[in-house]
Amino acid sequence: MGLVWSCKSGNSADTDADYLPQDVLQSCTLTPEQFATWFDKGKVSENGFVNAANSLTFGFKSNCDFYKWSEQMFLWMTSPADDFGIGKRVIESPVFYTVSPEDSLGHRTFIQHRKGLLLSAVTGLEKSIGIDSEEGQATGDALMAKDGSMVYYITMVNDVYAQFLTAVKDGKMSGRTFPTTQSVLDSIVAYAKTNNVTLPDATALAMEIKTSWVDVAKLKDADSYIQIDALVPTYDKTATKWTITGQRKARLALLGMHVVGSVAGHPEMVWSTFEHKAVSPNLSYTYVDKENKVKTVKGDIKGDWVLNSKPQDTVNINVSHMKFKGNAVYATFEGAPEGNTVSPSNSTRTKPWGVADSGVPNPRNATPAIANSEVISINNSIMSMLAGNDLRKNYMFIGSTWTEKGAAPNGRSYAATDAAPGVAVGSSQLANTTMETYIQNGTGYNKQGSCFLCHSSFNRKVPQLSPDTISHVFSDLKPLTIVVGGKTVKLK
Repeated sequence: MGLVWSCKSGNSADTDADYLPQDVLQSCTLTPEQFATWFDKGKVSENGFVNAANSLTFGFKSNCDFYKWSEQMFLWMTSPADDFGIGKRVIESPVFYTVSPEDSLGHRTFIQHRKGLLLSAVTGLEKSIGIDSEEGQATGDALMAKDGSMVYYITMVNDVYAQFLTAVKDGKMSGRTFPTTQSVLDSIVAYAKTNNVTLPDATALAMEIKTSWVDVAKLKDADSYIQIDALVPTYDKTATKWTITGQRKARLALLGMHVVGSVAGHPEMVWSTFEHKAVSPNLSYTYVDKENKVKTVKGDIKGDWVLNSKPQDTVNINVSHMKFKGNAVYATFEGAPEGNTVSPSNSTRTKPWGVADSGVPNPRNATPAIANSEVISINNSIMSMLAGNDLRKNYMFIGSTWTEKGAAPNGRSYAATDAAPGVAVGSSQLANTTMETYIQNGTGYNKQGSCFLCHSSFNRKVPQLSPDTISHVFSDLKPLTIVVGGKTVKLK
């Protein structure tokens, strides 16, 4: 094996933690000519601007098509937005909106990005309820880096998503599914124009992303991370409870990102995830080499990791130390370790490339080794062609999941004995160690081990594709302001 990364990470130079197999079967790749077309000027440049993938013309022939779409979208959203401000990126531009935390009534609002506005892991929505923040994962668990810094989360959607939701709540569109066709997109674009809004990247269709961040103050090799200035909480701290008291400005580093979007034929959306390479160690995994031999990569038992101080301990991993609710992080909860405090836990990626260690992961990959090889292969392909010290070389693509033919997700993952319409395929056991830290379900197959366990109507007899069952924020979001009779009004 040889180095795939050319930028330094937080890992020690004398470990194997910085390596990906370079002899992997090249089962998912791009040619340099194809990769160059992703860039705005048709030429690869260091930290250069990458265009959004055209989700309308998305064509599915193999798993690799989903993986390429995911990679291009990540590179687009983390591209520089120079016309918006020096050092800013597309996710900080007006193309995206921050989704606020819930207020006391369970409502969320769109916060459009603009010059001078800090992105916010803390949003003062209503003075009567104080400061709201996003520090809890989907399960309510909170996460802390080994240096004692809290991990913060920011959810965002793009302008197509925002205009689509507003049109639906304005009664101008049915909104039965997220947009996947030209005719529906035309309706969204037309609706936006009535509100004097232009959608510059409309063919990206509806995008929803969740990002995880940590304070750079104590972070090793902080320059290897994509960074933003943002508002984060201040706390009144005890050993077992941190209570939010206010907010402060901080410089944050991007740890991970869920990239989720609708594409042609897939209203259930494609669910993909990325992590900085120094976040968490891997457990062992298999892959197929260029000679079609199955090889095993041992787990990372040393190295310098943001979320793990004892990589050699592969048993006492992914044990939650904290919950988050209301305005506090707390360590006293049912099932907490004895004598538990607000403190870091040791996070490990148990399924390094989004599939279980045995079984049939999806209809097109007969073994985990074959599935892993596709994801490793596209990582190597992209990393080898990014120019110079492009910051995006430091972020690994972990995998993507979707359903066959865009069927309504039923909450289960594909197995040789379960190929029913609506099961998760592709990286069918996908998780991000910064966002689903404690529900990775170990190394083995779990029938409810995909994103669609929560992002579906699995508890209904008939699975649904409606946006409010696919997205956790769609039903809670208040619409944007719109123009009626020349006056700007807010919909209720």
